Amino acid sequence: MSSELTTRDRQLREMLVATAAAAPTGPTPRRRTIILSLIACVAAGVLTGGAVSATAFTAPAVSTTVSIDDMTRDLVRDNTKLFGTPFIITGQGETTVILGEQPQGATDLIVAFHCVDPGTFGFEVDGRNAGTTTCDREATGATNGGSLIPIASATAGDHRLSIQTGRSARYVLWASWAAPAPLPAPSDAQREALADGVVTEAEYRDGFARYRQCMADAGYPLANVDESGTIISYVNIGAAVWSGAEDRCYTEEFGGLDAAWQVAQEGDSGTTRPTP
Repeated sequence: MSSELTTRDRQLREMLVATAAAAPTGPTPRRRTIILSLIACVAAGVLTGGAVSATAFTAPAVSTTVSIDDMTRDLVRDNTKLFGTPFIITGQGETTVILGEQPQGATDLIVAFHCVDPGTFGFEVDGRNAGTTTCDREATGATNGGSLIPIASATAGDHRLSIQTGRSARYVLWASWAAPAPLPAPSDAQREALADGVVTEAEYRDGFARYRQCMADAGYPLANVDESGTIISYVNIGAAVWSGAEDRCYTEEFGGLDAAWQVAQEGDSGTTRPTP
């Protein structure tokens, strides 16, 4: 995995799009590195953090090693609060994970996924279709992606995450209730520049200068800055994004200006970070 980002943020690879919801458990510290060295040959799999049920089928043993830190790196920021014990499952075939009640303070469910075998994997949250991902043989050697699922409304009772796939298809899944740090409001300078509905080049470049200074002040100076084009290009290191500093600085000083300016300049060949 590259430590540099040539855009504002790597888009979360869409695997799940859904809502969940519901009440209490305390927050846990930032994730720690866990390496699973496993023989993926069981039906129900290995589970930490909750109950699991699965179709009964045993496939030939296949040894694989999965880094939970690598699986979750693009999904769990340093300023994201996790709740309770994450669910870590090595399973195969159709599996339902009982997530329990939504902890008080949790606003999202974060899910990371790695396929051990090629196949198509469907997902449901509380019985609702939550998307599909397909893995070919090449994909089994890399972290496959995941999603942050916002919780639309609180409902009482246990919540369930279901994986639907061929009975011999094996995978590793990590899931946790979470509360990402809320983004700040735009700065007074950015709000003033946006107030008339028109972003001038001077306002765009002034906003970038404030964003650049904010990143430097946070300890993550931008690299490879090129201001010669109509649209400014630059590079962020991965640590700037995972720390939450990049989201904060971009939202405060530059996000609205950047989006408005790029829309106005559509067709220009310059590139910077796409808006999520």
